[in-house]
Amino acid sequence: MSTRLFRVGLSLMALCAAGAQAHHSFAAFFDENKIIKVTGKVTSFRFTNPHGTIALDVTGPDGKVQEWRAETNAPVVLMRRGWARDSVKPGQTVTIEGWVARDGKPYLRLRQAFDANGKRIGLSPFGQTDS
Repeated sequence: MSTRLFRVGLSLMALCAAGAQAHHSFAAFFDENKIIKVTGKVTSFRFTNPHGTIALDVTGPDGKVQEWRAETNAPVVLMRRGWARDSVKPGQTVTIEGWVARDGKPYLRLRQAFDANGKRIGLSPFGQTDS
């Protein structure tokens, strides 16, 4: 009985460690003092847990295209703020504002998003109401 209980405990610890590794700290990955905006064509929008992602092709001043990714909140949080699975579609031009990745990669944490006409997409994931 004690061996079985030990195995169950060990399994639970492994599951908790895997979950903790999958969900990361904002401060560890993003610079809270550096907000940037990028504009590009959406290539995908993943409305998934634990975080959604928006991928877009951004053309730089040199004319080169770079893929950027923006991490969003979980779908349940996005839905509370007016987002839906089809709020952002491939081919759509959007401007994404967010906190840049600390490691210099073209990755950011979404603060707010705007369509090609400058209209906010839903409410921002963090509830900002100003543009």
